[in-house]
Amino acid sequence: MKCIILRRRVVTLILCALAACAIFAVVNHPAVVGVSATTRQLPIYSVERDQKMISISFDAAWGEV
Repeated sequence: MKCIILRRRVVTLILCALAACAIFAVVNHPAVVGVSATTRQLPIYSVERDQKMISISFDAAWGEV
C-alpha cells in the first residue's frame, strides 16, 4: 500500500485552483450570460422643466444590449 503525504501548501494551492475553476464555470454558464431583457426601452433624452437643472446618468450595461 502506497501512502502519499502532501504538504499544507500543496493542498491549499490545489483547493484554490479547484475553487477558481468552479467560479469560472459558474460565471461563464450560458444561462447566466444569455439573460437579457425581452423588450427594449428607449432612453429619456430630455424633460421640460421650469428650473435650470442638470442630471448625470451612467450606462452600466456590458456586452450587447
